[in-house]
Amino acid sequence: MKKLLIEASVLEQDRPSGVNYFTDGLAGGIEAVSSDTLDTGYFWLNFLRRKKARNQYTVEAEKRGRLQQISLIPQKIYAKLVYFNIAPPLWVEKSDWLLFPNFYIWPTFRSTKKAVIIHDLCFLRYPEYVEDKNRQFLEQVAIRSMKEADLIISNSEFTTSELIAIGNVPEEKIVTINIPVDTKEFLPELDKGKKRLTDRYNIHKPYILWLGNLEPRKNLNTLVNAYCQLPESLRDTYSLVLVGKWGWKAESLRELIDKRQSKGFDIITTGHIDQDDKATFYYQATAFAITTHYEGFGMQLLEALHCGVPSVAVDIPVLREVGGDSCLWVEKSVEGVSQGLNILLTNETMRKDLSERGKRRASTFSWEKTARVLVDRLLND
Repeated sequence: MKKLLIEASVLEQDRPSGVNYFTDGLAGGIEAVSSDTLDTGYFWLNFLRRKKARNQYTVEAEKRGRLQQISLIPQKIYAKLVYFNIAPPLWVEKSDWLLFPNFYIWPTFRSTKKAVIIHDLCFLRYPEYVEDKNRQFLEQVAIRSMKEADLIISNSEFTTSELIAIGNVPEEKIVTINIPVDTKEFLPELDKGKKRLTDRYNIHKPYILWLGNLEPRKNLNTLVNAYCQLPESLRDTYSLVLVGKWGWKAESLRELIDKRQSKGFDIITTGHIDQDDKATFYYQATAFAITTHYEGFGMQLLEALHCGVPSVAVDIPVLREVGGDSCLWVEKSVEGVSQGLNILLTNETMRKDLSERGKRRASTFSWEKTARVLVDRLLND
């Protein structure tokens, strides 16, 4: 039986992120499909063992003696040493594979094979859309890790094409997997109803939904302006609800929204929401809209499709890969998005059709399929 160790810091981070979600789902999938072929454990830089393991998979691994805690150096300091390429190797337990889920590889003493997940190449394709510190780190460490890795794990065919085209990675070094929806988080019974959104977020009307971090890469200026160009009758009927925390370089978006709100446009920003309200936002939405410039996958679109929310999406390759024939595809322009929203909001038959198509599309993604593709590659390489 081969041994796999997964670097677990993202599983134990205080604020869950998309990378945390991906790693958690992938770890569960790997353990589910490979119990008789792959011995899976975890390792973690936990300085002086100050933190207790909290993730379900690291907790169980600790019980069976398969969680290694490296306690001699804080991870933030070690990451800086990695950035400057002067980090001492870590003594990690012997295994056949080490899996690093967040763009970078730690140096280790043993000559174990190493796999790294690369979630997107926005820092190379559109560096202006990546926060400066993060971009500088990725330019140094992610590029170095892509060269050193024995296997690169890509989260979409689109990211794979980017790895080949601008990352100069040989195709045979890449395995492509997808990111399914965690269906347990989006059960219909988790919809708490309209009153929940009214009481907590002051949402009183039917609405067009967008969900994610409010930052330049998401191209929300286009969505806001597209909503404001809708006929008055539709604006009177529907709010535009932007769900998520404010990100970096969001000043121009704040100014635009403030200006539009002052003129009476019903645009609502919720800020950070409780995780247990997420399903309600999707299930109560009349439509979902995504106008992003660039994504590695497009998780929010898949979540909307899973919940049966008819969706308007800008026609870029990665979103096509996720949405297939289950979205209303539009040009990435104010006029294109506005026209698409107009068509969708005034055509109930189309909304019902896209809702059913979306649920069928989302059901084709699963953690079992995703994990099996990766496990087969790890066992055969």
